[in-house]
Amino acid sequence: MASFGDRSWRYTAILMALSFGIAACGNPAGTPCRTVGSGFHARHDCRHRCLSRWHVTCPSGERVLPNACSGSFGCTPGRCPDGQVCYHDDDPFDDRSFCVMSTTCGQLSKDKLASWEHERVRIQQQVREKRAEKEARRARWRAENPGATTATPVDPRRP
Repeated sequence: MASFGDRSWRYTAILMALSFGIAACGNPAGTPCRTVGSGFHARHDCRHRCLSRWHVTCPSGERVLPNACSGSFGCTPGRCPDGQVCYHDDDPFDDRSFCVMSTTCGQLSKDKLASWEHERVRIQQQVREKRAEKEARRARWRAENPGATTATPVDPRRP
């Protein structure tokens, strides 16, 4: 009679297959989607992120709400699958990038798409640099004013 140890590799293989299967669940990039709920309870059926609440800034400056699933996270320009481009969000707190459909902002030439990818990286870097400068000023002020606190001014008209 075989012991558990002799069959453990089978159980490991089955668990790994199930894990990979679950990880691949969800709709792929470009699938129409809708986010339901809010906060920590928000959910969607996309593999990565549903862009029903996330705006994308197009090369023209227009902000669009794709209402479609994004592609993978953590992309770099030129590294998304065919039909997708790498979009860097301009969030000052989070270095966030993900693949979006190349038609999100209409039909753009390959050169325009490549330029847009690199421009979004530059914009994200500028936003993050401004945030870092602000944090540095705040830290200097705290060091120069130990024990001082900042607060919203009191409105004397309010009871």
